[in-house]
Amino acid sequence: MPEENPIIWMRPEKPARGPAPAYSRARIAEVAIEIADAEGIEAVSMRRIAAVLGTGAMTLYRYLPAKEDLYAVMIDQALGYGSLPPSGDVRADLATLAHQYRAILRKHPWLGVTAAGRPIMGPNLLRGNERDLALLDGHGLAIDDMLAVLNLIRRWVTGFVQDELADQQVAQRSGTSREDWQHRMAPYLTRLLETGEFPYLTRVIAEAEHRDTDAQFAEGLAMLLDGVESRFPALTRESP
Repeated sequence: MPEENPIIWMRPEKPARGPAPAYSRARIAEVAIEIADAEGIEAVSMRRIAAVLGTGAMTLYRYLPAKEDLYAVMIDQALGYGSLPPSGDVRADLATLAHQYRAILRKHPWLGVTAAGRPIMGPNLLRGNERDLALLDGHGLAIDDMLAVLNLIRRWVTGFVQDELADQQVAQRSGTSREDWQHRMAPYLTRLLETGEFPYLTRVIAEAEHRDTDAQFAEGLAMLLDGVESRFPALTRESP
């Protein structure tokens, strides 16, 4: 018996009835991504996309009948980053992967939240997953361990970028820079330090280097990869 509501990737690209298609899922997703990047995912609607394309919203529903379908093709297209063949240096490959993923999430601020949970797995996402798993293959890891390593890196990068974006969003909403906020907090922090109750806060203010986010990312990633290599020593050995 045919599936009543097959996922978007099981449906034909071209509508079975009506005039010849003038658009494509990829083009609709491209416009939707541009809107989401500029204004947030909440601004994305078939009406807005149709206005950009110069057509009616009902026309586009022939290609993507539900918002779930639209989000699915947006996520899949945004995650369609290029190939990364294994170099033989697993640590370097995983670091490159992490930096690429960070760049994608920063470019598309809506992506981390929208793709969380149980997204529909499109062909680009699955091809990327195949490529990422290949970076770890040949070192004796079980498939569950390979998935665990990749998921650990992806989740850490996602959390890091969400903190970055949150700081930017607060600054945009309030019109106050981080430097302005720090200046406003200074008298309060001074009062706290004078109590003598917060010795570690005193050390943080006096000794911490307060690195920029790029340096923090590099240091955090290095610590993460140190842990991965400690857990799976085989990754430091060359593939046979």
